Parts: sequence; C-alpha cells; structure tokens
Amino acid sequence: MRIEFIAENVLKLILTKEREWVLFDKLAVDVEGRGEGWLAKRLGVLMDDEEWDDLVVPGLTAQFEEDYQRVHEMVRSAFLEWKAQQLEEKNSKLKRKVPIDLSMEEEEEEEFGAIYITKEDCNAWYSVFNQARLALEGKWKLASLKNEEELGALENVEAARLAAFLRDGFYTKIQAVLLDTLYEL
Repeated sequence: MRIEFIAENVLKLILTKEREWVLFDKLAVDVEGRGEGWLAKRLGVLMDDEEWDDLVVPGLTAQFEEDYQRVHEMVRSAFLEWKAQQLEEKNSKLKRKVPIDLSMEEEEEEEFGAIYITKEDCNAWYSVFNQARLALEGKWKLASLKNEEELGALENVEAARLAAFLRDGFYTKIQAVLLDTLYEL
C-alpha cells in the first residue's frame, strides 16, 4: 500500500496488491470485538459510576457504530469503483483486440483501487482503527507479544495472533498518518 497526501484535506490510500483489500475486510471483524457495546462498557470499567451502562454506553455505542458504517461505506464504494474500472479496462482491451503489448516502456506500479480519506472523515477513520486495535489487544494481548522475545522466533507465535499483530501495526501506522496530516486536535 502506498499513501499519498493529494490535497490539503485529502489522504489517498493506494492499494498496490489485490490482497490488500483483505485488510479492510478484516477491519470489520476486528471492530466487532466482543459484540455490540463491548468497547463502551470496557471504557466504563475506568469510571466509578454506576449509571455508566445506562447513560453513556448507548451514546458511545451509537457513535462507534456510526463511525464504522461511514468507513465501511467508503471502503465498499472504493472497492466497487475499482471492480467497475477493472471490468471497463477488460472490455476496452477486448474491443481493441491487442494480443500483446510489445512496448519497451517501464511498467508503472499497478494499482488495485484507492480509498480517499478527507478531513471530514478523519475522525471516523481514527475511531474505527482505534476500536479495532482495542479489540485486537483485548483478544490477543498484543502488548505482551511486543515485549516478549516471541517476535524473534515467529514460528512460536500462533498464526492468528501474528496476523492480528500485523493488522494492529497497519492500523497504528494509518492512525499516525492521519494524525500527521488530517486530524485536528
């Protein structure tokens, strides 16, 4: 994946491998965590307020869900746009009936779609990545993995835990880019 800051208020995530779409599929699973309202309830553990579940959890849960739906729709639209573009290119090549490209030009890095994040969408993206990272940490205890020597011997790390660790790293990097470019504190 390549990231470009293409305008004052727009970040472009360029997928350079088709399998990178899987990261965004996994985002949905990671955000789900342990069911509806789990994150809002987990944050309430830090509070010493008996009314947290009744007063705060519904609002937080609704906000988290709204953020996820917004991001999900952006990813879905970007994916469908890429698929439509692929189909259009395939049809165009069939019409031209050019069997082989014999040009000696240097090949450009192929793109497998792009996702645009605007300043207006930045908070939702940041929230969704945060939800996913908290869920991954809760399930896989990734902080302990980072501190252990397990990473030196990857064959000792369960494959699903390692995959979660890598996704967590991806989400963290995107959050850092969002903070550096679009996020307003």
